[in-house]
Amino acid sequence: MALYFIHSRRWRENHDAAIKAFLGRVGTTLEAFLPDLESHELMFSLGKHFEDGPLIPALVADAYRYFARLARDYGKPAHVWLFGRYPTYSFYKFDERAVIALYSNTSAKKELPAFEITTNSFLGTFLAADTEDLKKECRKRAPPDLEAVIGNATP
Repeated sequence: MALYFIHSRRWRENHDAAIKAFLGRVGTTLEAFLPDLESHELMFSLGKHFEDGPLIPALVADAYRYFARLARDYGKPAHVWLFGRYPTYSFYKFDERAVIALYSNTSAKKELPAFEITTNSFLGTFLAADTEDLKKECRKRAPPDLEAVIGNATP
C-alpha cells in the first residue's frame, strides 16, 4: 500500500480497522508520503488554499503520529516520506489498483474528482514513475523521528 496525501484524517478514521488488518498480514508493506512540516513555504501555501487552513499543521502532525503508532504496533511503515512541493493530487495505491484524487485550484469547498486506475494503465505507469521521483525529492524519516520534526516545526 502506498499513500500520498496532506493528512486525510477522515479517510484514516474511516479505514483504520482495514488498514490495521492489512498491516497485520504477513508480506504487506506500507509507504506513506506526507507534507514536510518543516517546509514553512509549503505549510503556508496549504494553509492559504484550504478552508481548514489554520488547522493543517495540527492535522498533518496527527497523521505523523498515526503512522508512528502503526510503525510501533505493526513494524510498518519502516519510514515516512516528507514532501516539500505543493501537491496537485493525492493517491491511495493498493496492489494492482489506485485511487487518484485531484485538488482544486481554488480554496472554495466543492466535490472533487477521484479516479480509480489500474497499475498497468497509462495513469498507473505515470503514478509509478511519479512515486519513484517523489522518493528522490522527499525527506525520508523513521517513524520515531517524526515527533522531532513536529517539534522543530512548531512556531
